[in-house]
Amino acid sequence: MKQIVLVLLIFAGVAFGSYLISGGKAFPLRTVFNEGIYYVCAEDLAPAGVGYIHSNGYHYIVYDNHVLFIKEHETIFDFVEKLSPPLFVDGLLFVPIDALKKVMEGYQVYTKGEKVLIYDSLPIVLSATKEKNGVTITYTGTIVPDMVSVEKSMGRVRINLSPVVVSLPNVSEDIKVELEKNGLSFVVDVGNFYPDVEYSIGDGKMLFRFLLVEGFFGRLEISDGVVFERKIEEFDEGEKTVVNYLIMDPEKVTIKPVVSGNGFGTIERLDEMVKRVGGIAGINGNYFDPVTKFPIGLVVIDGKPYSVMFSGRPVFAITEDNRVFIGRIIVDVTLMMRDVLFLVKGINTLGEGEVLVYTREFSKEIPEKDDRIYFVVKDSKVSQIGYKSRAEDSEYVVSISKKYEKYLSDLKEGDGAYLSLQPNIPLRIKQAVEGGPLLIQNRAPIPDALEEKARYGGGIAYAKAPRTVIATKDGKLWFLVFEGYNHITRGLTYDELVNFLVSRGFEDAMCVDGGSSSVMAVAGSLFGRTENSTAAIPVGIVVWEKKKTEVGE
Repeated sequence: MKQIVLVLLIFAGVAFGSYLISGGKAFPLRTVFNEGIYYVCAEDLAPAGVGYIHSNGYHYIVYDNHVLFIKEHETIFDFVEKLSPPLFVDGLLFVPIDALKKVMEGYQVYTKGEKVLIYDSLPIVLSATKEKNGVTITYTGTIVPDMVSVEKSMGRVRINLSPVVVSLPNVSEDIKVELEKNGLSFVVDVGNFYPDVEYSIGDGKMLFRFLLVEGFFGRLEISDGVVFERKIEEFDEGEKTVVNYLIMDPEKVTIKPVVSGNGFGTIERLDEMVKRVGGIAGINGNYFDPVTKFPIGLVVIDGKPYSVMFSGRPVFAITEDNRVFIGRIIVDVTLMMRDVLFLVKGINTLGEGEVLVYTREFSKEIPEKDDRIYFVVKDSKVSQIGYKSRAEDSEYVVSISKKYEKYLSDLKEGDGAYLSLQPNIPLRIKQAVEGGPLLIQNRAPIPDALEEKARYGGGIAYAKAPRTVIATKDGKLWFLVFEGYNHITRGLTYDELVNFLVSRGFEDAMCVDGGSSSVMAVAGSLFGRTENSTAAIPVGIVVWEKKKTEVGE
């Protein structure tokens, strides 16, 4: 969040250039403010049709039927009226504002701070609409950054637009409009938090985003069916921890894993990942190898496997009928090549195996070995027999040990090829991420907790560390990030997590990757990141509003 704050401070403090607005377009102006007088570079007025002639030490500024005659330290309007003297900077002529007002009839001049706006017509603000995490303003004409200012206070944002046509736009009922001398202001109630504000100016539309500042504590509805809450919780006789809750109605959101933008074998900051795919929130997903950056365990996206199971660890899955599953499951991936069935040993992996599959998300060149045969599959058909270094688009490359070559000797292009998920319980998996350890089932600690803790090396289950938990309660799906490695708490152990979740009535719960990977992105901000964490991961779990699922695709 500190980076965003820095950008906004620069945005607010560094002066934007002055502008000439003519014919619906904005052109930068070089200006000087000297001894109380504004000056504009004569050469920059050309887009408005202002002529500039320099000859024999004399300067002429011509517009319509008027002329400014400039010699040495004199400015004369229409060869009669003396005005403020000109300014010369590095050989460039700068014309005083009072002279421009005389010669450029039909244009208005507006000064703000040390900047100047010269315009032929003002923009008209048409509407302002409040959204969950921002405001959209529509307008006609041209708006440049110097026309916009934002004031922030606890629970409120004030958007000032000036100069614009002073008229009442259409606004949603939770926005208050105030008309002023040269413009208007929108006052927006943002709830119980102090926001950061980012905005962009497009063609006829401005988008203002309200971001949560670092250090936010409170509860905020970020979209229909999604609530974010950050608070200090007590556990085990007075110990404290900071918990970030994301509480979701599964019927109102779309949730799926997202792979780093550059593919398997690379990592990406979670907040950038969420923004890239148009999500509203997210958490970190699979464990991963810190050296190779490849995820560990099952990844299923929209019913397609992108990585196979690691060792029977618990899985968070969403079914085709939108039910949430948290628990132990064995999911095999099979490949049917015409009438021969294979068990896939690896997908998008650097590891070995008799049958391997590579999708376009594999960031490396596919290994080519003499003891293997290769096929390319697209649209459930063999599209190429032979090696290919990278899969493209929706295709995938199959690498099979040559000892099975005799079973595929008659295979030809156009024959069917199908990848399938084969869970050991009747479950139609649409999205899935493997994690662990498993924490509770049916509101109670699991009976084999000792064995579950032993499945994870490095004392993961026994150390106090930040944790990312996926849980269910009261018909809602909960993402929880327990902070650690800070002045409030070191984090929680496995047993402390279990006691916490049981005491608060959670039903089923499991961890995904924790420690420095534990992080939650909400409304453009990061929460839970430790001091030494980059918040970069190979796989995240991202949330979209249901009405915007096409963005997530």
